[in-house]
This record gives sequence, C-alpha cells and structure tokens, in this order.
Amino acid sequence: MIKEEIIIVDDEAGMLNFLSKLLISQGYRVSAWDSAATFLEALKEKFCNPVLAIIDYRLPDSDGSQLLQQLSHLYPDLKIIIITAYGDVQLAVETMKLGAHDFLAKPFSGQEILQAVNKVLEPLRLKKENELLRLQLATSAGNPGLIGASENFAKAVALAERVAGSSATVLLTGESGTGKEVIAAHIHKHDPRRAQAPFLAINCGALTDNLLESQLFGTVRGAFTGAEKDTQGLFRAADQGTLLLDEIADTSAALQLKLLRVLEAREVIPVGGTRPYPIDVRIIAATNKNLQAEVAAGRFREDLFYRLQVFTIELPPLRHRVDDIIPLVEYFLAWYSAREGRQTLRIDPAIIPILKTYSWPGNVRELRNLVHRAVILAQENLFDASLLPFSPLPFATYNEPASASERPGQSPLLPSLSEVELEHIRKIYNLLEQDRKKTSEVLGISEKTLGRKLKQLDQLYPDKP
Repeated sequence: MIKEEIIIVDDEAGMLNFLSKLLISQGYRVSAWDSAATFLEALKEKFCNPVLAIIDYRLPDSDGSQLLQQLSHLYPDLKIIIITAYGDVQLAVETMKLGAHDFLAKPFSGQEILQAVNKVLEPLRLKKENELLRLQLATSAGNPGLIGASENFAKAVALAERVAGSSATVLLTGESGTGKEVIAAHIHKHDPRRAQAPFLAINCGALTDNLLESQLFGTVRGAFTGAEKDTQGLFRAADQGTLLLDEIADTSAALQLKLLRVLEAREVIPVGGTRPYPIDVRIIAATNKNLQAEVAAGRFREDLFYRLQVFTIELPPLRHRVDDIIPLVEYFLAWYSAREGRQTLRIDPAIIPILKTYSWPGNVRELRNLVHRAVILAQENLFDASLLPFSPLPFATYNEPASASERPGQSPLLPSLSEVELEHIRKIYNLLEQDRKKTSEVLGISEKTLGRKLKQLDQLYPDKP
C-alpha cells in the first residue's frame, strides 16, 4: 500500500540515496533535493505534495533555523525532521522551538529514522482515519461502506475501482461474509455510466430453480399457475445499471445455460414468453466456491465460467486483514450505537488481542453481528470480554494449563480470559525477542501497560520464560 509522500533535503548524495531507498522500500512516495532553493521551488511549483520533510540542518545555501522559519510561515502544516552531523542538546532544543517535530544526529540507523518518521506521521494517520470514519457514518445508509487499509484488502478495492469504468463482467470470489456485495456496490458507484441507475442483487442459492428464473427473467401472464400478470424481472429492472448474481455456483445446469445466453446475446425472454427484450446491464457474479473446481467436477459450465471471469477479484478473509479488525469494530460500534439510540460503546483494550487473533470464520458478517449483539446487551458503554459470545480456545494453545487448585472453582482445561490474554502477550513478547517497544506496538498497548502485564505473568508463571 502506498503511504504518505516524504521529501528529503540534503547536500550529501550518499545520504539522499540511503534515505530514498529506505523510505521507498517501506511504501512511501519520495522526492529528494540537494539545496534549500530547489526544495522551496519544488514546494512552490507543487512538483510534490509532501506531509513530511527530512532536512539537513546545514545546507550550502541556508541554515536550519532560517529554513525552519520560512517553512513555518509558508507551509505551517508540513511536518519536519531535522538531521545533522553537528548534533548537540542546544541545537536540538532550538530546532524544536522553531517548529521541527524531531531531531536526529548523524550517523543514525535505518531503524532510527523509520521510528522517527512513524512517530511524526502516526497522529496524522489517526486523524485521517477518524475523519474517514465520520464521513462514512454520515453518508452510510444502512449498508456499511468500505472500511480497511490492510494491503490485501486495499488491492481488492483498487482493482474494483480500476474495472468500474469498463464494460467487463466481474467475478468476485472469497469466503462467505467477506463483503462481496459491498465491493459490487462499490464498483457500481464508481462506474461513471451506471452509477445513477439501479444496483440490484439476488442470492442465487436462496431460491428454487423455478423461482430464481422468474425473479431474473420476469414472467408473462398465465405462464404458470399463479402468474396473474406480467413481471419485469431483475435483468430488465436493472437496465443501464448493475446486477449482482450472488452465489452463482449454486445455480442449476439449465439456468446456467440461460445465463450464458443473456451474457452472449444481451437480451432476456420472460418465462412463458417468446419476445426477447434487449438489456444493457453490468453483470457481477460472486461465489464462495472455487469455480474452476466446480467446472472440473462437472457442476458448472466451462463456457459460462470463462464468460464470467473476464475480471476476477478475490476478497481476503478477515483473519488475513488483522489491521482492519479494530477499525471495523469501531465503525460498527458507532453505527449500531446510533441505530439503537445509545451512546457509542468504547472498546476495552483488554479484548483487542482476542479480537485480533480470533479466526472469524464468518468474516465481516460475523463481526458485524457480534458488535450489534454487544450494543444491545451492554449494560455500560463498554465493549468488554463479557460481551464476547465465542470462546478464546479455538485460537490459543496452552501447553501448561494451570491446575484447578491454582484457579479455584475453574476447570483445569478452561483458562480464564485473563490467562488467555497473558499467554498471548507472552508469546508475542518472546517472538519479538523480548523487545518491549515492538511488543507494545504489535499488541496496540502502551509500554506501561505491557510492563504491568509482564509483572502479572511473572507472578502467575515464575518459572516460565
């Protein structure tokens, strides 16, 4: 995923090369300049639009204090990290007073500069995420928008937006509950020719063959018992717009043949009728099955498969989008709290590791329903462990469970929620070679909280590393 734009200003070619390669490798967009004059000209002419500048304090045509004063006046929103080979406390204090956000003395390691960059940019990211959440809440009308910035989900969204302006048929694949209908609606919304026309969806696996055919193609009066009037059908109702055929793999061979004809002829004949009706519909198909395997097994037509998979987008399961779990929880908490007419629930930090490590077999749909349930049941405005309907056991392994005598009144095979959390912290802590800073970042807790949890671990398991 492409991150923020950063500008580097240093008259040493080696330093420019080092910082450029390092930041590009981390996904940042980078531009580099070797003097204050070229740097200021680039900003003025909008050759770049950085959120952060890494600037050498001593440049051939300007010193740091002069440049910082210019930047604070001309570009007050630009974040600045000063680097220098002449580092001392007094200089650091001076630059910070003039508006620098951090100060690093040369030489420094790649890890040190990345930590400084992250420290400066993290508040901006949080602010941006909060603004996005507010916008999504303001514009959402019952169906959640696209929440998530994890790399694999961002790729799926980028593909959806890329194909939106084309006429290509799209095949969405992925497990149930991963948001295929939401992505289909996103494609429709970004299609400049169809966005103002209807977006309709039907679950092909939820209806009998005859009923599904009637729903899709429409009927003529008298076609069968109970057909008292002509009906239009979804293909014609979605004309000029988009029709999502969800769970396409569950259709019968006979219906698959009729769908193939629609894709090839771009016309439909109602059930019981003879007259074809031309249609102009963007067709998106979705399935949680492997269509190639279904073709090989003889359950799905090969010719229809090739017509559907002109452009395929695979949606990742939620367990592969760990970074999106908490933003999704926060979104649904705000959404359902507003819907139920109560104050927005806060997340208890203690359950964050559990939410992040649960396997989520039902994906985003399961998470959404879990949060809705929590909003209804919560006595206080807090989403805590008492509101989790699942057991933590499926995603945590315990080699040495405490005995019943060590945990009075509990089964020796069932660890307490506190033990689940502590065991998870211990594993991450050891995996990261007992680096407290990294561990706290991965777990999303402060180093102070981590220290307190580690003390609890020492008390519970004094002989266990």
